[in-house]
Parts: sequence; structure tokens; C-alpha cells
Amino acid sequence: MVISPLRRKVLRDLRRLWAQVLAIALVLAAGVATLILGNGAYSSLHETRARYYDDYRFADVFADVTRAPRALLGDIREIDNVLAAEARIAKLALLDLPTMAEPGTLFMVSLPENADRGLNLLHLRLGRLPDPQSAHEMVVSEGFAAAHRLHLGARLAVLMNGQRRELVVTGIALSPEFIYALGPGEMMPDPRRFGIAWLPRPALEAAFDLEGAFSNVVLKLAPGASVDRAIEALDRLTAPYGGSGAVAREDQISHAFLDAELKQLRAMVKVLPPIFLMVAAMLVNITLSRLITLEREQIGLLKAIGYSSRAIAQHYVEFVLAIAMLGIVIGVAAGSWLGAGLAQLYVRFFSFPFLIFTRDPQIYGLAAGFTVAAAVAGALFAVRVAVALPPAAAMSPPAPADYRARMAGLRRLFALRQTGVMVARHLFRWPLRTASGMFGVAMAVAILVASLWSFGSINHMIDVTFTRAERHDALVAFGAAEPARALFAARQMPGVLAAEPFRAVAARISHRALSRKLSIMGKPEAPVLSRVLAPDLRPMAMPEAGLILSEALAEALAVRPGDRVTVEFLEGARNTVTLPVSGLSLGYVGLGAAMEIAALNRAAGEGAVISGVALQIDETQQKAFYAAAKATPKTGFVAVTALTVARFKETLAENITVMITVYVGLAAIIAVGVVYNFSRIALSEQGRELASLRVLGFTRGEVSGILFGELATIVLLAQPFGWLFGYVIAFGMVQAFSSDLYRVPFVIGPEVYVTASLVVCAAALASAWAIRGRINSLDMVEVLKTRE
Repeated sequence: MVISPLRRKVLRDLRRLWAQVLAIALVLAAGVATLILGNGAYSSLHETRARYYDDYRFADVFADVTRAPRALLGDIREIDNVLAAEARIAKLALLDLPTMAEPGTLFMVSLPENADRGLNLLHLRLGRLPDPQSAHEMVVSEGFAAAHRLHLGARLAVLMNGQRRELVVTGIALSPEFIYALGPGEMMPDPRRFGIAWLPRPALEAAFDLEGAFSNVVLKLAPGASVDRAIEALDRLTAPYGGSGAVAREDQISHAFLDAELKQLRAMVKVLPPIFLMVAAMLVNITLSRLITLEREQIGLLKAIGYSSRAIAQHYVEFVLAIAMLGIVIGVAAGSWLGAGLAQLYVRFFSFPFLIFTRDPQIYGLAAGFTVAAAVAGALFAVRVAVALPPAAAMSPPAPADYRARMAGLRRLFALRQTGVMVARHLFRWPLRTASGMFGVAMAVAILVASLWSFGSINHMIDVTFTRAERHDALVAFGAAEPARALFAARQMPGVLAAEPFRAVAARISHRALSRKLSIMGKPEAPVLSRVLAPDLRPMAMPEAGLILSEALAEALAVRPGDRVTVEFLEGARNTVTLPVSGLSLGYVGLGAAMEIAALNRAAGEGAVISGVALQIDETQQKAFYAAAKATPKTGFVAVTALTVARFKETLAENITVMITVYVGLAAIIAVGVVYNFSRIALSEQGRELASLRVLGFTRGEVSGILFGELATIVLLAQPFGWLFGYVIAFGMVQAFSSDLYRVPFVIGPEVYVTASLVVCAAALASAWAIRGRINSLDMVEVLKTRE
């Protein structure tokens, strides 16, 4: 194979500049990897979810009722565009396990008579479905079984509707309805304390006194059907039977949380890859500009012997394309590996039965296209300079820079020593190169700031939610609303130091054309254990009349304090009232609305009833309290604050640690790539000067200090810009992540900036250490013979 002279030169340049080439290729690879990582994980989760939903007939509409006759199912099936409807029994039950002092919760769901033709079908991992005639067999969710190391044939004691029953595990399964199995009162899935159990319908009918009735219905609609119309029709049919308002698939808790995670992945893809590609384009431009400057004579000779400007331009573009191809290869390999790992992490977290990891050629083509475009864009300016050189001018060395006029005033102003003048003159002589170096280092700092802020925000969220607002040790919710005297019974339970009632009523709050369905919380006038906080973290008293809305809900409804909203209660007397907005509260999880408990009961048309109690418990009597709670027939579920916080921290720590490790690695790649390239270019430009200083008697350390002074100045000046860019990126990510499910507080402490700067400075020091070896090995005689 015959290789043309210019292509041999490309190979020779790649070999000669291999370290700089590798540094640039790694930055390009980081951009490719993040693009493939984000898009690959997003596509994999999206495709896996879509296939899972289709194969296992995930429902489109969900509705709860108090008690509806099964005969109503026929009317529900007559709703326009309803392909299938399934009436179920879905109830909470308490767990009494010897391995847990605190009570756990099982969500009991009835199985259809024909398990293969129902909705939300089970994916059996192990075992079999229960015998339809058995009252003691059940299938449990895989996460719950793994957390308790349950095997087929294991027996569990369950408190169902106040009666203790012993159930046998016949199978372990997954369901598309519970990809994100969030227990009542929890912020994160906790399979140890919350699980799903599927039982034959007759067993649950007998246990919950629902013979011939149902408490939950799910619908499958025709493609393209109006979900809102189906919900409206379903609500009309279920309202007389205690229907609390149907929800579409998009508002179903499992689907909504998974959707929010996919939204975060999309936001990451929009932010990170452009940063890496911009920095890579800058590095290509700097490196190629310097290479062309050093090769002026060669360019002149090539033109003199007949090579066209186009051929010379193509030569340098091929050099850049070779670097880009190396970056693409490394980035594709790293992105595919990281994407598969991230997708597997999500599969474990979200309980999928399988993973469809997509290697869409379009994603790889998109990554390669953007990378090549960034590299070529960075080379265009330098190549334009090369082709514009006439042969005679190119064969002459460039005129030496004149520093005198520029540096005289600067030296008098800052009283610089001679070495300081040498550092400053190079930085001011090439302002664009200096600015681009600062920009690259600033981007490395920004990536770290934009990722490390999450630790402070999470700690702030935990502090506000569980220290300032929810100050109780346990939250006991009843299976149904109870008379206010239940508060006194709760106060008599072992270990209870204080008790505070609450009322939760399902309602739809509307303002003009906007509406949201949620539970309005009723609290005492001056709550202590479960408080509502103003945006300035001040505890708020419950108004005698009116609602306090969370900032998220007020934004969703476009209301301000003083506006009036329409409240349609979805249970009890189902009253519709108009109430003023008395104030706005701070809230990070879900949409919140609160009012004084007696006022809420009056507005809802109910008597003095409560939904549960918030409790402060003596630590020394916790076991006795838990035992009493398990034995209380009216207990629906018990949320233990300390366990909720521990699970929240544990889950986030696992996920965030993985992501932060990736981001730190990517930021280090940028820092090393920028600083190393800047150092090599500075060394090539100042090699003759540094060798001259060595001849004049300067030590190696003093000579290195001149070059390192430039690097230190670049790195230090870049820090404030990196903090500013990181702040802007982090703020944009917070806005992109926020949804009706949760709002992430934007908190950045000084430790974030310090940590980001330390990591980047460490990467810069590593690059400087690599350059020091080249400075020490300078051949003074050879360098002094070199004519630029």
C-alpha cells in the first residue's frame, strides 16, 4: 500500500505529539461517552418500560372506591373506548415479622379469575400463582422477598382488617404496576418494610368483608382514546360508592417517578456533552495553531514545490480527524460500558423483569457526528491561517514578539520580579490562548460544582422535612376515618409522649382552567409534631378559614395569597366549596395543601373525625409501642421517621455516589487535557528561553517555576469563573428536575466550591508533574540550535 507523503506526515505528527493527541482525544471521548451514556440509558429504560407495559397489559386508568358492587363493572365496561376493565380488591395489611420490631406493610391485591387475561399481569420469577380456592396462599413482590430472604413455602403473619392470618408464599413476582413500589408515608422504596402481595379474590373478599364488591378498578383504553373523558365517565359511575377520583397512567405513582427519572436523564444529556465538545474544539484550535506556527517553513516548502492550499488544509484536517476518531472509539467503548452499568442500576432500583439495552446506531452516529463537527470547527481558524501563508512568508520565521511597551506599565503597576514579568508577558502576549485555557479549567470546575451541590441540597431537604416540619417519631394512619376520641386512645399506647391528630381528605382544587387532585391535610391550629413551614422556614399557624398551599401547588394553579380556589371533595359528603388562599408554604415532596382540622371537617361536611396521629415516642419503649400498634385493629399503616430518613439517605447515597464518581472522573479528564496541552504548548514556545536560562545558571527548579507560574495563574484565575458557570448549570438542572412529585432545593455551600477547586487543582498538579520531566530533560545544546 502506497501512502502519500502528507499522510505519512500525519502519522509522524500523531506519533510525535502522542501525549497531546491523547489528552485531546480523552476530552472528546468524554463528550461521546456522556452523550451515549445519557441517551443509551434513556433509550434502554424507555424501551424496557414500553415493552414491559405492552407485554403485561399495564392499565391506563386507576380508581379507588370505598365499596362498589361487582355489577357496576358492566356499566364501566360500556364507557366509550374501554377495551378492558378489571374490578379488584386492593387493601393495606400490617406485617408482624419476627425479624422486624416495627410493623411493616403489605399492599394486598386480588388476582383475576383468569390470570392470563387480566390487566397488570404478573411476571413470575419463582414458584406458582395461588390456588384460586385457597384462603392462605399468596405471591409476593421480588424486592420484599429478597429483603426478607423469603423462600417458597415461607409463612408470614399478617393483620388483615384487624384479624391475624398466616399466609404461605407460593410465588415471587414483579408487576408493571409496582416498578417503583413506594409505601404509604415513604419518600423512597423500602422493600424491607413495604411489599406487594397478590391473593385470590375470594380470600380478600372474606378478609375485608367485600363479598360481591370491589375497592379498586383499572381500565385499558383503545389507542388514541381520550383519557380525560374516560376518567370523567368513570368518576360519575363510582362517585356514589365512595370513589375518590380516578387518575391517568401519567399520575400513577410508579409510572410518575420513573417518568421523572427519565426526565433527569434527558436533562443530563443536554448539559454535559456540549461542555466537553466545546472544550475539545478549543484544545484542537490551540494545538493546531501552535503546530502550524512551528511548521511555517514546511508549509512554505510544500507550497513552493507545488502542493495546493487545499491539499495542505486537507492534511491538517486529516490530522484533526485522526484525533477525533481516536476519541470516538474510546468514547463509544466507555459510553456503552457506563450506559449498560447505569441501566442495570436503574433496573435494580425500579424492579424491571428484564432489560432491553438499546445500541441504536442513530445515537452512535449522532455522537460521532457532533464530535467530528466540534473537532473540525476547532481546526478551521488554524487551517485558514495555514493556507493563507504565501511561500516566501511561510519560509521566513515569524517576527519576534515585542513585549517592552506592553510590559513596562504592568511591571511598574505590580512591582513584578523578572520571573514574574516573564510569566505575565506570555499570558498577555496570547490573550486568546490564555482565555481559552482559563475557560477549559473553569468548565472542569463547573462540572464538579454542578454535581457536588446535590449533597448539600439533600441534607437541606432532610433537615427541613424531618427536623423542622415533620418532627414526629412515628405516623399512625387508620384504615378509615375515626372519631376524634381515637386520639385519646393513641395517647394511651406504650411509650407515647405526645400525640397530634391529622385529617387527610381527597379533593380536587381548581383555579380557572387549572386543577390538581391531592389530599388536603387537616392539622391543629398550632401544630407541633407535623408543622407547615413558610418559605423562610418559619412555622405557620393554621388559619381559621382558608387554605395554605405549597409553593409548587400555587405555581401549578397560578394562584397567589388572597386568591380564591374551588375545592371539590372526593369523599364523604362530596361537598364543593370556595376557599381563600391564606398563605404559601415550603414543600419539597409532592403538592401540598393544609388547613385547620376542624375547618376541614366542616368544609367536607363531616363530623369531628381524624385520619391518624403523629406521635412522639420514648426511645426506651419503642418495642412495646410497635407491638401495641401491630395488635391494634384500626391501624392501617405505621411510618417510622428514623427508618424513612435512613432509607432515603441510603438509596440516594448509592445512586449519587455512582454519578458523582463519573462526574469527578470527567472533570479530571478536562482539567488534565487543558492543563497538559497548555503546558506542552508553553514548553514548545519557551524551550529556547528556558534552555538559555539554564545556560545562564538558573536551576531546574527556577526554570520549571517560570512555566508552572503560568499554569498556576491560569488555574487560579479560572476558579471564580468555574464557580459561576457551575452555579448557572446547577440552577438549570434544578429547574429541569423539578416536577409535581418533588422539588429539589437549590443549596450550594462553600464546601462545594472548595471541593471542586481542590479536585481540579490536583488534576493540574498531576499534569504539571508530567511536564516537569520534560523540562528536566531539555537538551540545552539542541534547543539553542533550533531556529523558530
